[in-house]
Amino acid sequence: MREAVFTELAKHERPVSAYDIADNLSAARGKRVAPNSVYRILDVFVANNLAMRVESANAYLANTHPGCAHDCIFLVCDECGEAAHVDDEEVSRAVRAIAATRQFKAERPVLEIRGLCKGCA
Repeated sequence: MREAVFTELAKHERPVSAYDIADNLSAARGKRVAPNSVYRILDVFVANNLAMRVESANAYLANTHPGCAHDCIFLVCDECGEAAHVDDEEVSRAVRAIAATRQFKAERPVLEIRGLCKGCA
């Protein structure tokens, strides 16, 4: 089941919800796949850096470079739903420093910037 969920997730260039994955797998298998099962599997993928969660959209993307440990910075288009992942160590360090000055240990910083992508602007 994990392989099927990851294969389905990897087909999508834009963030996809657990419900969409469950619907697509249900259609392909000819039997119902519960979204709760997909959520549990996606949580395992996120914990192991195989997938990233776009918090504001409650959707997921396959991680194209799972060997890298980094914070999640997304540019999310409100029109088409595209979510571009950005790696920026300077921004990551700044966010973690802000947390540290408030005696807060940042475990998994996620920064999402909502707006319009180049194609929709």
